Amino acid sequence: MIMNQTSSRIPIVTDVIRNIDGLEMVRCSYFSIQSDTPLPDWNITIDETTSPILLLNLEAIIVGPLQENDEFRDAGDIESMYEIAEQVEGLFVDINDLWVPLTWFGNANMLQGTVFRISQSRFTICWKLRNDSIAFEDFKSELENTFKPEMQFSETETLAFREWTKRQINNSRELYHGNRESYLKKIEP
Repeated sequence: MIMNQTSSRIPIVTDVIRNIDGLEMVRCSYFSIQSDTPLPDWNITIDETTSPILLLNLEAIIVGPLQENDEFRDAGDIESMYEIAEQVEGLFVDINDLWVPLTWFGNANMLQGTVFRISQSRFTICWKLRNDSIAFEDFKSELENTFKPEMQFSETETLAFREWTKRQINNSRELYHGNRESYLKKIEP
């Protein structure tokens, strides 16, 4: 598979800055397709050889829309990601988080909800930290021994995710107000 520069980087959405053991870190969200149920009848192809497999505990990190585009251009691209992925029984789109060193963002304006693209190698080390696959001290050592990664700000995706978030909030409000009586009912023992 040939990947261009945009799709070889993973979109992350900034949230909050915190000091973790003396290191300024940014909590960022990312999207993945996951399954918490076994998925039989799948195949894997390696070197032109195809073999049947059983997928267990799948987490596939999303690097872009599930259509032909390299980046999320609008809220519709994000909604399509959910619709396409969740057509397959047992799959769902999940929003996860990880911690990214603040220094990696350079002088970028760090507003909540800003989308950046991070390289797969840098994402992987942050993912390992978040999932307890690497100790924090080893993470810090890795940072000292590597180059300062270049984060790519994505204005188009920032606008798309902000619009999508606004839609989600409005949809939730409409659902609540449309079913307000059922939300306010007392639960009788």
